Amino acid sequence: MLAKTSPYSNDITSYDLLKSFAVIIMVIDHVGYYFFPDQEWWRAIGRIGFPVWFFLVGHASGRDIPVKLWGGALILILLDFITGLAVFPFNALVTIILIRLLIDPVMKFCLKSKLNMWIASIFLFIWALPTMYLVEYGTLGLLTAMFGYLVRHREMLKEKFGNDKLVFEFMLFAYGCFILIMEILFNFSLLPFLFMAGGTFCVRLYLYAYFQKESYPALTKKIFVPAKWLIQIMGRKTLEIYVIHIIIFQLLALYVLHVTHL
Repeated sequence: MLAKTSPYSNDITSYDLLKSFAVIIMVIDHVGYYFFPDQEWWRAIGRIGFPVWFFLVGHASGRDIPVKLWGGALILILLDFITGLAVFPFNALVTIILIRLLIDPVMKFCLKSKLNMWIASIFLFIWALPTMYLVEYGTLGLLTAMFGYLVRHREMLKEKFGNDKLVFEFMLFAYGCFILIMEILFNFSLLPFLFMAGGTFCVRLYLYAYFQKESYPALTKKIFVPAKWLIQIMGRKTLEIYVIHIIIFQLLALYVLHVTHL
């Protein structure tokens, strides 16, 4: 959710486009969560944006945890407490903080051998559902971040193992874990399930095969300036968008609930 884009770049970047897509999907998902919990299509659409945020955490070169990330996580925890909603699981920003703290030592262990990688991966899958009671997405978030880490370091994998097949194999494993657990949690009917599964696979395949850091000066010149600003705001202010829209949605949902029970 928080991979860095240079604040000095005037051009639209691959990060801007990817995160703009993920922001739109995230808002759709949260509209369903807060206002239409019985309509499964909102959540099915929302699932396909999940890989982006945690992939980018693992793919990023930095592991810094800025004050505004801690602050955003704390604000949302306090919001849950003040409004009387469940504090656990902690919000996704807490998950991101934990992943940034854990990803390097976890991958250091995993990349000692392929056996280590699969032992750790299966262990994290087994603990996915239990850890979801503590933080949003639990160890599924870490599995997806590991996918991002492998994509960024695929050249190193070629040197170590002779090829980078591990990246594709792990992508399929993490995808399968995600689809299985989402179906357990949401029990989608057939068409929403197929949309969720197909859409999620397409997103992961794009991240595996095509995503890289790029700027698009030609695209920047062609689109209207307001559209450029909107894309860059969604791509570069994702933390602020996440926190603000959660506050608005949560308070609005509580107000609607109060009004309907008068």
